[in-house]
Amino acid sequence: MPRSSMTSFALAIEPPAQARLAALALLVHLAAAACPWIARVPPALAAPLSLLALAGLASTLAAVPGPHHRLAGLRCDRDGCRVRLREGGQWLAAEIGPRSRAVAGLACLDVRAGGRRYAWLLPRGTVPAGPFRRLKAWIRVTC
Repeated sequence: MPRSSMTSFALAIEPPAQARLAALALLVHLAAAACPWIARVPPALAAPLSLLALAGLASTLAAVPGPHHRLAGLRCDRDGCRVRLREGGQWLAAEIGPRSRAVAGLACLDVRAGGRRYAWLLPRGTVPAGPFRRLKAWIRVTC
């Protein structure tokens, strides 16, 4: 898609820390770890399933906005996308990767910048309604 046609989706976001989202992620992973035991799955299978659920917690928490996340901001406009790194504050050219998804109340971003990939979970409440709608539209059009 030509860059000039993306001007209607221009956005700038800098989400605040999401402690409630991190707590929810922790509860979901703990519940997933407990499910095999509650369902009385044989211990030889329940233990690896529980460990798998707990191992996924680290990557989920790493995608939640906050002071631990390397990304501090995102801008998308006719010149493309850029991300601001928390350390140093420099802006890098970025790309919204094909694994990005948008649903009613959540945008799951696969951001590629500076030779690295970053996952970013952005709930609807982290940014104003207009930029959130434009972000979801950007994801749906480009991914």
